[in-house]
Amino acid sequence: MPSNLLPILRSEGLRPAAVNGGAARLEAVDNLLRQVPDLARIVSRAVRSIHPLAAEPGYDVSHSQPIWRARIFVSFPERQDEIGELRLAESVVHEAMHLHLTNEESRFAFVARSTDTLYSPWMGTLRPVQGVLHGLFVFYCISTFLRRVTENRLVADDAWRYISGRLADIREEILEIDWAALESALTAHGVAQMRLWNRTMPLHQGTPEI
Repeated sequence: MPSNLLPILRSEGLRPAAVNGGAARLEAVDNLLRQVPDLARIVSRAVRSIHPLAAEPGYDVSHSQPIWRARIFVSFPERQDEIGELRLAESVVHEAMHLHLTNEESRFAFVARSTDTLYSPWMGTLRPVQGVLHGLFVFYCISTFLRRVTENRLVADDAWRYISGRLADIREEILEIDWAALESALTAHGVAQMRLWNRTMPLHQGTPEI
């Protein structure tokens, strides 16, 4: 990791980490992403560098900033089984989609009233509209990724239970968004995109049967 990034990371409460076999673990993530080719193409365009972060066992940490348009930071789960691969892939998708939406925002205006704030189910507090929109997009992509993985490959029973739990969590969080307030703060383009994400996300369906 470039040394000039360390002070910024530490100011965010993040710490770099050393990872053994990191390349092989990222190859496993690539194999998962290949199950969702359109998403894989976006990730490959958005991300050029992946740096490991420290995290407590059982927890995942990830980070990106608009000033680093092709650089993401993720923790590598301590478990190296299928669930560990899914957790690492989710972190990569999460930060890659933040970067991708930031790139799209440089081309199209999504937010009309940037000073508005909304409750963020991910932060548990009021956040700027742009942040809530980013959260919606990121978790729409993660939800799509997890569902497509189960459609395109066999997964072990414990991995299936993990995916089902994550989909349930994501659905509950997204349903906490004040949709009317969010729409009112967006441009016509932003509203159209938000409705597309909402329409293609099966928010009101039950979790897959195990």
